[in-house]
Amino acid sequence: MTIRSQDPLAHTSPWAVEENFWLEGPDFYRAHMAEDAVMWFPDRAAPRRGEEILDALRNVPRWESVVFSDQQMEVDDDRVTLRYTATARQDGAAVYSAQCVTIYQRDAGGLRLSEHRQRMV
Repeated sequence: MTIRSQDPLAHTSPWAVEENFWLEGPDFYRAHMAEDAVMWFPDRAAPRRGEEILDALRNVPRWESVVFSDQQMEVDDDRVTLRYTATARQDGAAVYSAQCVTIYQRDAGGLRLSEHRQRMV
C-alpha cells in the first residue's frame, strides 16, 4: 500500500520547513505542527503545548530573517531530527541566537513538527 502525502511541502527540505516555522505565523504552524506538539523557549520555565503555541504567536512580530549554522540532521523511518544554531533578526530588535533541536514526525500528511527546544547562546 502506498501512502501519498497531502502536504504540499512533502518534497521540501526539512530545513526549508524549519525556516518557515521561524518566519511564518499561526496558519503555517497549524498546517505543519502536530496537535500535541511541545515547544520549550528560554524565557519560560514550562513548555508551550498545542493550541497554547498558536495563541502565543498571535500579535507577536515574526522574525524578518533567520540563518542556520552548525546544522545536523538525523533521519529515521518515522522522524527527522534537526540540530542547529539559529541567528534571527526582527525590525529594531537585537539579534537573537539560540541552539535548537526540532523533531518532526512523519505521517500520511507529511512531516509534522512534534517537538522544538531553544537555548540562548
